[in-house]
Parts: sequence; C-alpha cells; structure tokens
Amino acid sequence: MKTLVKWSLTLIAAVLLSSLALLNLGEVSLRWDVWHIDTSVTFVLALLIVLFVIAYLLIRSWLWLISIPAVWRNHRRIKRYQQAETSLVRGLIAQESADWSQAEKQLIKTAKLSQNGLMHYLTAAKMAAMQQAEQRRDNYLKQAKLEYPEQSLTIGLVEARLSAEKDPALATVILAELHKQYPKHQVVLQEYVQLLRQLKQLVRLREMIPVIKQNSGLSRQDLAQLETDVLAMQLAQSLSFSDLEQQWQDLTSKQKLNPQILVEYIKAAIKADQLNGLNEWIEKAIKAQWDESLIYYYGRIQFGPAYDRLKKAQAWLKNHPDSAVLYLTLGRLACQSQLWGQAHDYFKQSLKLQPELETFHAFAQCYEAEGEERQAALVYKQAMLELDKPKKDRV
Repeated sequence: MKTLVKWSLTLIAAVLLSSLALLNLGEVSLRWDVWHIDTSVTFVLALLIVLFVIAYLLIRSWLWLISIPAVWRNHRRIKRYQQAETSLVRGLIAQESADWSQAEKQLIKTAKLSQNGLMHYLTAAKMAAMQQAEQRRDNYLKQAKLEYPEQSLTIGLVEARLSAEKDPALATVILAELHKQYPKHQVVLQEYVQLLRQLKQLVRLREMIPVIKQNSGLSRQDLAQLETDVLAMQLAQSLSFSDLEQQWQDLTSKQKLNPQILVEYIKAAIKADQLNGLNEWIEKAIKAQWDESLIYYYGRIQFGPAYDRLKKAQAWLKNHPDSAVLYLTLGRLACQSQLWGQAHDYFKQSLKLQPELETFHAFAQCYEAEGEERQAALVYKQAMLELDKPKKDRV
C-alpha cells in the first residue's frame, strides 16, 4: 500500500512538472559581470528541484559515512552480547547436568561482555563453591561487588548463603550488616534469623523478637515456633539448676507441655541430677501429644519404681506398635525392673524395627546387669556386624 501511494505521488509530480513546462510561464535573465544567461522559469524550477535532490542525497551520504563507526561498534556489542548469552545458556545447562567445572568455565569467560554479568559472576561463584574452590568463589564475588556496587544486597545474600555451611559465623556477620542497611527487607531478616537459630544465638534472638514480628513476614505458626525455639534455648543455656527452675516456673502450663521445651528442661535436669517430677511431666505431655523424644527420655530417667513406669509405657503400645524408640524404652524399664525375658524381647523388637548402636548398647548392658557377660559380648559383636552393613541391607 505504501509503495502504491509513493508511485502515485511521483506520477502526480511528474504530470504537474510537465504541465508547468508546457505552459511556459515566462523567462529568467541572469547577469554576472560579462556573463548573461536567459532561460525559462520552468527550467529554473527543474534545476532547483534537481539541486535539492542532489543536496539531499549528499547530506544522507555524509550522515551515513559518519555513522559507520557507531554502527560497527553497535554491531560488535550485539555480537558480544550474543556470545555472552550463548555462554550463559551453556553454563546453565552444564549446571543442570551437575558438571560444575564446565558450568563455571562457560559462565565466567564472558561475564564482562554480558548484559547479565551479575548473574554470570554469582552463578560461577556457586559452581566454584560446589567444587570446594573457596578462593575462586571469593574472587567471583569480589568482581561482582566491584562491577555492580548497586547490587550489594543481592551479592551479599548469595555470599551469606555460600558461606553458611562452612562458616556460619561469617554468614551471620554478612547478614547482620545487610539487616543494618535494609532493616525491613524480609528475605534478609528471615535468613538472618534462621542462622541465629542454627547458632543458638539466644541473646540476639531475644533482642530481635519485636523486629521479627513486625517485619519478617513470617506466618503466625512460624512465629510461634520461633518463640518455642527461644524458650527451649533459654532452658538449655541455663547457668545453674536454680536458674533453670526459675525459668521453668515462668512458663505457662501449655508451654511446659510443649515437647521441644520439655525435652530441654529434662536434659538440663538430668545433667543436674534433679529427676524428681520428670516422669509425671512426660506422662502429661504424652497424653496431650505423642512425641518420641519424650518417650526416649522416659526410659532414661532412673527415679522411682521402674515397674510402675513400665506398666504405663506398655499401655502406649496399643496406639504405637511400630515405634522402635518405645520398644527401647520398654526394654530399659523392664531391665531396671529385672524382668530379663521381657527386656530381651523388647530390645530385639526395637532392633528389628530400627537397628541403632544405642539400642545394641542398652541390650548388652542389660545382659551385663544379669551377669551374662558372654551374651553381652555377643550383642556387641552383632552390633559391629549389623552396623557395618549398608542401610538398605539392615534387617
């Protein structure tokens, strides 16, 4: 359609010019010194049109000539971008194939040419980390910081994640600095809190509880779990039994029956050799919520008649017949009650469900308590043979 319009306009212009030439509107006389030129108005108009076209073509040619270097530079830049994108795709494919070395090589060789250079550096750092090449990892992160200082948040998060496994203290420092710079950034705050929980940094966590509630974006359930973790840490890090008891008394009944909190209280009480009342708390908690950690410690507490605890634990078998931990506890309680035959059966059933070194050890100790040293030695031998097998081959 555009071509048809152009040809139509050209034809109309030609017809007008021809008509103008035929009309012969007049003559033009030009004098300059001794020169004298007489011509028609039509010729002058035609000449002006030709000169205009020539000038237009000369200007277009000049603009094209002076634009050649810029066009060439743009062409080279586009070619480099294409090479960088190709390397990025190859690197990501190699990453998916778990070929860390090839992925790193492809990503880093065109990092400086790419529009997505930050992605090249950060992914190459991850690939170096997968190969345990910490120096190369740090070099890539350093280059990313130098070339993309405006992306300090993203780079810092990646650096913290890569450092978290081997050097969680360094990762904590990085996240603390990021949190200082971006106090309301949810991802930074969540990862910082996660590391503080992992390192059991109780004081810092307690200080940050209001900020976490306001800015972390955690669900109500996650916040409740965080508060439980903090309370459990407080009990675990008690300086003395009196300090432990003071903190225990400050808890609500619901908090005391929480398995995670109660387990930490029991562990600290056992360490202080203060066992009175622990069995009753476990029984109350188990009635409210089944938890195998509590079942485990129910067999470890040697306070009061073991036979009474054995009878209560036997009642739990009805709803939990496949619990290896429950059978271990029953074995221990039966052994403390000197019901040797029952103890042997419980230990064997526990080992059948889940062969663990601690169960073998408790079984052997029970034989030793009977005076059956030879049988205890056989259990230890069985433990070595059984635990040397691959997990899939264990019975």
